Amino acid sequence: MVTNTMIIEHEMLLKTIRRLGDNSKESYVIFDATNNNCILECNDSFCTLTNTTRSQIINIDYFSLMSNEEQTTIEIIKNKIHSGAIVQEMLHHSCFDKSPFWAEIQALPFQNNKNETLFVLVVVKEVTYYQTEEFLILLEKTMYEAIEKDYSFNKKMSVICSSLDQFFMQKISSMVLVKTEVDQLRIFKGNDKIKDLPERCDNKEFFKRVMQEKTSILVKRLDEIDIPIEHKMFANSSEMPFGLFMPIYNQQHQAIGLFAIFLRQHSSTDQKTFESMLRKIGALVALAYAYAKTQKKIWDLAYIDITTGLPNRHGFLNKVEKEYSQNGNIKILKPSEFHQIVELYGREAGDELLRQIAKRLNEQKHDQNEYIARFTSSSLIITNATLDEDFFYYKRRIKEIIRQPFIVGGKQIYITLKTGIAFYNHDIKIADAIRFADNAVSFAANKPGTHMEIFTQERNDVLEQQMTVLNHLAQAIKNKEISVNLQPKVDLQTGEIQSIEALARWISPKLGFVSPAIFIPVAESAGKVREIDIQILEIALSWLAERKKLGKKLVKVAVNISPNHFYYENFVQDTLELVQKYDIEPRYIILEVTENIGLVDFQTAFSIIKELKEYGFKTSVDDFGTGFSSLSYLQRLPFTELKIDRSFINDIKDAATLAIVRSIIQLALNLGMTSVAEGIENKEQVEILRALGCTVGQGYFYYKPMTIEQLDAILDK
Repeated sequence: MVTNTMIIEHEMLLKTIRRLGDNSKESYVIFDATNNNCILECNDSFCTLTNTTRSQIINIDYFSLMSNEEQTTIEIIKNKIHSGAIVQEMLHHSCFDKSPFWAEIQALPFQNNKNETLFVLVVVKEVTYYQTEEFLILLEKTMYEAIEKDYSFNKKMSVICSSLDQFFMQKISSMVLVKTEVDQLRIFKGNDKIKDLPERCDNKEFFKRVMQEKTSILVKRLDEIDIPIEHKMFANSSEMPFGLFMPIYNQQHQAIGLFAIFLRQHSSTDQKTFESMLRKIGALVALAYAYAKTQKKIWDLAYIDITTGLPNRHGFLNKVEKEYSQNGNIKILKPSEFHQIVELYGREAGDELLRQIAKRLNEQKHDQNEYIARFTSSSLIITNATLDEDFFYYKRRIKEIIRQPFIVGGKQIYITLKTGIAFYNHDIKIADAIRFADNAVSFAANKPGTHMEIFTQERNDVLEQQMTVLNHLAQAIKNKEISVNLQPKVDLQTGEIQSIEALARWISPKLGFVSPAIFIPVAESAGKVREIDIQILEIALSWLAERKKLGKKLVKVAVNISPNHFYYENFVQDTLELVQKYDIEPRYIILEVTENIGLVDFQTAFSIIKELKEYGFKTSVDDFGTGFSSLSYLQRLPFTELKIDRSFINDIKDAATLAIVRSIIQLALNLGMTSVAEGIENKEQVEILRALGCTVGQGYFYYKPMTIEQLDAILDK
């Protein structure tokens, strides 16, 4: 009796629910929440919407029609229904033999007096059109944001493909194929699960036919069309046997590419839906494509070296900071002969040489992480995003690159290459690594042949020290902080002081003692060494003038003259005016120059030394034997004195060194010059030098460099 009553009540409840469904004027379905959610009732509108008949869906689980949705979403809907809550949701609803559609469902649960849900009325409204429009609006907004944030064209296309796949709940796999300057297509996809798909493919005849059409082409058997085998594998692995292909046009109605959509199932209705949607998405692709072309033009102007076609320094930095910013190394590569080639054949020849070097480097490239650009007018810069690169292979690669001549201006040219290398990581910024590599290539430039130098921190310390010195040097010269120490040269037979060498010294109020080995090269490179030479000469002349005024003994003073100062236009006249200003005879001044002075410009050097000699000045060749002087020019330059470098004196007990020293002393004797041995430190060296016929010596064995006051005390004894 109770059971019959319950059945009657349930039938009355179902009748009421059916009436509510009919009154809704929408598609509806009623299912039994107590019996696996089996469908008990539906109207004709629902059957039409899902492409079914009533007999096909009665007694099936209603939620099986939502198989496209995530299981968590289904569980949430079920829990709400069983709690008696009304559910309103937007989701994918399945169809038989048709693509799923977007549905807005409203589920109304009906419970008994025990709060148990018995039946559920689900009102279903198709909203595919509205959902599609909302999707397109959102995609358009996303694309404009991507343009505003300057995303790459690749990323924009990936956004489009991924959004399409997601919108259709992975029932499709999409590709965008875009034409390139050559007869190829660039491939973009959204399905990250599909690997090993080439980034480019040939523009097949089928693709060309698609781009000539105004509508889409639906392909039911992919094996029957001429598309890349990888694309067919892409479709098979995605379990998408059908293909829909549609052209993409720009605003000028020119085909710039096509969509390739692979589907699990198809219908004429689906095709029309896709056409409408893809036409609108195609406009976004065309917009991104036009923007990418404009950006490329701007990039080319800002980041490409027009003369070589290589990325320029700004382009290099932009690329490295975006894509190579973790760990790696920087190489700066410089042809030793670049400037000579430019002088002989013109700047275009230098550009062509760098272009050919870069081309060979790319052809010999084994690491795709490498990126090459033009650094300066005469050098290339390379980055490699690897900390443990084997530089043995790099050296071998460079040797292979320069083994064959370069053809520049119709001429065969063999070159040598200098490379400076520095590393960057979390602690060393890329900008610092570039500076370090530039420093290393400067060291490499001083080595013969093809050479590679890896930057070390010690070199950076030297560089920083040089910069600090340079920053204080101008003020030091202005404030006359450069002083003089004097070191006597003595007659090796008698021990008497024969002359004095004036040595530059700098004690900075801020830096303390600065070695001349540091500040003299810095002054030379900064063009300030002439001012230092003059100050030292004036101090020496002032000292001689003071002794002359007091009637004391005068001795010859040697002053070092830099090559830049020596070749200065008014060097001889300015020097003469200075000695006249202090009323000192020129014979008391010895002007010391390095032995390479004559190699710079022999004729000018000869004229200057000859003129100095005519005025009575003495001249000396300093550090003889360490440079690259030619005996043929040395014997033609009228020097007064030949100073043997201290390195030979240190090793004078070595047989080979002894032979060299003997030859130098004999050379000085034959040329009528005084031989002076530098760096004498012990009695044994003195005895050997005397035996060899050396006449003058200088070194700690006799006197250390001293102040003017200390020397005055010695001379006045």
